[in-house]
Amino acid sequence: MPVSAIINKHLEYTYDNGWTYEFWLKSPKRIVYSISGGPMAGRHNYQTCHIQEVRADEVFQISWLEETGTIVSLVLDIVQKRISTIIAFSKGHWENSHDAHGDKRNPKDFERWRELAKIGIQTDRYLIIEQATVDKIYEGRGNLEDIDENAPTV
Repeated sequence: MPVSAIINKHLEYTYDNGWTYEFWLKSPKRIVYSISGGPMAGRHNYQTCHIQEVRADEVFQISWLEETGTIVSLVLDIVQKRISTIIAFSKGHWENSHDAHGDKRNPKDFERWRELAKIGIQTDRYLIIEQATVDKIYEGRGNLEDIDENAPTV
């Protein structure tokens, strides 16, 4: 299944630790997401992402770098409805999770998040390796706010 097969897909999922997330793949280069459960709940964001097909039977890797300095890479297995993730939170993002809440579309939130990236050094990261169950898969953005394809990212 080519990467185009997952474009415009919307996934709602729950990590095994109870955190709840959702994302919409707007295009081959844009992901829009929202976090509703866990320490980052209340974060609404979009990123430039990189998608690659891992296995022809609907397994994909989706990765991005955030303005906070956090790196996210997840493997989505559509058939098994599972996600495996590594998140390398920047020190600023992890230790100041409340400051990482908000919406990137708000210039004050966006600038505050960029300041979080300046805390610590590259090796000051908090690694989260988790798996999630995909609760729902559907077409379109759902309740996520659309973005301009050229909206600023890192």
